[in-house]
Amino acid sequence: RSMIMCVSHMISAALALAAGLSLPVVGRARAFRTPSRPISISNSGAAQRVLVTDGLAPAALDALAAGGADVTSRSLTEDELCAGALAAYDAVIIRSATTLRADALSAGAAGRLRVVGRAGVGVDNIDVAGAHASGVTVVNTPSASTASVVEMTLALLFAAARNLPAADRGLRSGEWLKPPARGSRLGSELAGKNLGLLGFGRIARGVAAAAAALGMRVFAYSPHAASETASLLGVTLLP
Repeated sequence: RSMIMCVSHMISAALALAAGLSLPVVGRARAFRTPSRPISISNSGAAQRVLVTDGLAPAALDALAAGGADVTSRSLTEDELCAGALAAYDAVIIRSATTLRADALSAGAAGRLRVVGRAGVGVDNIDVAGAHASGVTVVNTPSASTASVVEMTLALLFAAARNLPAADRGLRSGEWLKPPARGSRLGSELAGKNLGLLGFGRIARGVAAAAAALGMRVFAYSPHAASETASLLGVTLLP
């Protein structure tokens, strides 16, 4: 749900910005706060055309439509992009499959294109400098997948501590890999273990909070981490 609302708000706010409304200027890439309800993205009664090239959940498409957008979901080839296919749309939402080069963005900006939204964290598949040179705003959703990645990290920690992959393979082959069986390995508790984090961004902070709740001792290294934040999470920052 967080991804759906972030995508909807991202495009809503960016289109309002492109229409000249009073909103913060977007830099290289920025996410906007999640709204409590859909924001209208129509401009003077005319629906803004939004293209989704890499697919989104139906609920995300519905959220955009509920905000007043005319949404089209289809993939485009690189030749179509360079030929100006984006010129027919006010905004395009991409994920990882689509790469937007400067020539594709320039061709789109010659028409209606004003906003590129990345439904995800990185913008490495977007020529941001080329977009800005063409007057196209680039926005992303850096916090949308935080909870999912934190949960996946915890899942991998549990799997490693309890030797779950080997135990699963053994059971599927008819073996119960429990001591004293050959090849068996004892699992261990996470409580009381040390966990080291390289970096202390959104995901690391989420992992730290969850690990601390499990009784782990958490250490982190980051030249940009705030000691106050680390202290609140019970994290020891390393020099």
